[in-house]
Amino acid sequence: MEVFVSIGVKLIISFFGLWIITFITGRKTLSQLTPLDFLTSLVLSEIVGNTLYDDKVTIGQLLFALALWCALAYFFEKATTHFVKFGYMAEGRTVLLVDKGQVNQEMLEKYDIEFTQLLSMLRQQNIFSLREVWYATLETNGSLSVMRKPEYEPPAAQDMGIDAQPDLFSITVIDKGKLLNESMRGKSIDIEEIKAKVREQGYSIDEIAYAELSEDGTLHIVPMK
Repeated sequence: MEVFVSIGVKLIISFFGLWIITFITGRKTLSQLTPLDFLTSLVLSEIVGNTLYDDKVTIGQLLFALALWCALAYFFEKATTHFVKFGYMAEGRTVLLVDKGQVNQEMLEKYDIEFTQLLSMLRQQNIFSLREVWYATLETNGSLSVMRKPEYEPPAAQDMGIDAQPDLFSITVIDKGKLLNESMRGKSIDIEEIKAKVREQGYSIDEIAYAELSEDGTLHIVPMK
């Protein structure tokens, strides 16, 4: 019986301890978690998990561990807030991937982001072509924030009294100088048509970092630098 009481008390203490730490750090959703927060949660789970069923670990020791970790979390959170440079070191910086419509290939390579990954994140925001992007930033929590070019901002069709036109759907056809036969399953492309469009714009395929073909037949090219 004493074992169950001990486990129950430890669970209650752990629950409120984790709640206090979450309250201190101010994280409300998973999307707000930084890599450091994720590692902190792993360490906390290990502290709680290892102490629950270990008879040698007393309730006092559990309280001490949670209190110490809570204090560390509190002071670290305050330090990252008040000391900007330290905050950048601890939580990272937002990365500008697209600057005024130009893809920052150096940043893509530095952070190991493929064009296909970038397009995948854009599609999650209902943007299906790089041509529509004016700015795109990779946030510290791994999400992508995007500002569209003004001409691609969807107007309020009801207010304008016009029929809304759907965005153009695009698929990747060239990636890092390689012509892709089928970059998206279920969507085939005409290889010869792509080669012809590349020649029309004065490029060779091995000079292209990325290219996408829109459903209207337009080929958008990002040359290698």
